[in-house]
Order: sequence, then structure tokens, then C-alpha cells
Amino acid sequence: MTKPTILSIATDVPDYRHEQMEIHDRWLEPYINSRRARAIFSASQIDTRYSVLPTIDFLAGQPGTKARNDIYMKTARTLGMRTIQKALQKADLTPQDVDHFIVVSCTGFDTPGLDVILAHDLGMRSNLRRSALIGMGCQAGLTGLDRALLELTARPTSHVLLLAVEFGSLHFQHGSSLENMIADALFGDGVAAAVVGPGRAEYRPRLINTMTYSDYTLQALMGFHLSDKGYQIHLSTRVSKVLRDIVPEHVDAFLNQCGLSRADVKFWGLHPGGAKIIDYVGEALELTDEALQYPRRVLRQYGNMSSATIFFVLADIIHHGQPSHGDFALLLSFGPGLTMELCLVQWE
Repeated sequence: MTKPTILSIATDVPDYRHEQMEIHDRWLEPYINSRRARAIFSASQIDTRYSVLPTIDFLAGQPGTKARNDIYMKTARTLGMRTIQKALQKADLTPQDVDHFIVVSCTGFDTPGLDVILAHDLGMRSNLRRSALIGMGCQAGLTGLDRALLELTARPTSHVLLLAVEFGSLHFQHGSSLENMIADALFGDGVAAAVVGPGRAEYRPRLINTMTYSDYTLQALMGFHLSDKGYQIHLSTRVSKVLRDIVPEHVDAFLNQCGLSRADVKFWGLHPGGAKIIDYVGEALELTDEALQYPRRVLRQYGNMSSATIFFVLADIIHHGQPSHGDFALLLSFGPGLTMELCLVQWE
């Protein structure tokens, strides 16, 4: 059976672009009140991030979760539609051509959700299949690609539209705890859409295989917990070292299932969860600086946009790496659970 093809990828960001150190100096310094914070921001290897917020004014009063979610839903509706329209146009499809619509997010939600709202706004079919992968974390972009692969395996003529929407800046927290400072220095806002469908598509990646690995004994290392003042991120400093220890074994096992080895992979799409994650996982996999340029560039320009980030990395691989026929890319993302998602793609 012919493997499904990623027919298009579209990425987008909110209107407000902020310099990394400006976010610290002009936004958060009075609310963090720690000399250590500036060093954390400076060492992040992030130059700029985007936000749905133009200034700190909204967050200064520590708004409630509903107020933050209201902004999420309003902005996600407009920016999500814009990103979807770009992805469908690239794939030469219309909203009516979509058979299954998957929405991924961990930074906001409502019921009816974005899947229903955007299906209505875009004029999608009433017999559209919909899925919402809500609250899973940074790895869930690849979880969505796995669900698209399953859909095309069961219904080979289907077209799947995947939308990842993450506005982490809405959940900036006051306080000088190490977790707050790391989260405030890391997360940005971004949206990505991908269209997966059948047929041969020259110079476009096919979905070859996926794998999920979770170590439930390590779930306390990473979390995103609901509070009365937005979501509070728990991110242990141990995460990068734990990933360094466990990633190679599972990468090798996955590639072996696909009849490949690391030497067969030309492009490595690591989720840039942070500079140390890129460095430690890259070291464990014995990757060169050239191989790590894609996640590092995305981290530098956008920060960590949770589930949407892996699509920015794949788009960067396509733009700067210019893959050719037969090239393999291995995409890896990491999130709560502790969970690792792997996705192997190959260009026609």
C-alpha cells in the first residue's frame, strides 16, 4: 500500500514579535524579581519569540484562567483559520475536501472546541470526522501525524487536516521559582497546519512509520497544571539528562524496525524543547552541528511553541535542507508522560 504523503505544511505566528531580553527587561523583571532570571534568559539560545500579547499589561495583574482562555479562543480562531487556508492552498485543496480534522493544543480549550468552530467558519462538510488532542503537551504534534497515518491506512483516499495551536505566553507566571523562570524564558506562541493525503507527490515527505515511548515512572518530571491563574508549568532540570540516557536505545530500536540505522537518516528533526535538550540529545545520538541546525534555528527565532514546534522544524528542514528523492528524516518530540514520539518520513 502507498504510504500517506504530507501534502503541505503551513506555519504562522501572532503579530507581536519580542526580543528575548526585552521580554525579561521590559516585561517580566518586576514580577520575577531575581538576578538569576536574566542569566537564564540570556543562556536560552533564543533571540526572539512571538506572542498574542503586545505588552505585559494583561499579565501584570495575574489574570484568571478564563480571561487567558478567552484570548486564546479568539486568537486561535483567526490565526488558525489563516494557517489552515495557507496549508490547503499549498495542497491545492478546499475545506470541502477534508475528511478528518485534527486539532492539537495544550494551552487552551473550550467545548464546542476549535474543531467545531473552525469547521463552521471554513465551511467544511457536515460529515467531517473530528478529533481533538488536548492537553498532551509538546510531543502531540507527532501524535497527530500518527493519527493521520492511521486514518489513511484505514481509508486510503482520505485527506486529513492537522492544526496545532499553542499560545504559551498567555500562561507566564509571576514569581522567582526556578521552574517559573525557565518556563518564562522558553515558551512562545505559534500555529502550524499540515495536510496529509494519498497519491504520489514529488519532493514531498511520506509518512513511513511512527512510534511512541512513555516511561510512566517519570511523569513527575514534566507537567502543565491548571490553576486559578492560568497553567503552571512544571519542568524539571533533569529532563535533558534523562532524555540523553533513553533516546538512543529507542531511536535505534525504531530504526531497526524500519530496516534502517542512524547512518541512513539524513535529516534529524529534534523538538527544540530547550537548548540543553538539543545539546544533550544531539550528543547522545552523535549528531553534528550541521545536523542540529534546524532545531537550533527554530529555537533561536521562535522559542518552544509546544506541539506546533515540530512542524516549524520540518518546514525548516524542507526550506534549508532541500531534501531530495529517497532522503529520510527522523522527527522526535518530547513531552509529559515522560513521552517520546518518533516519526520517520521519506521524500519521493
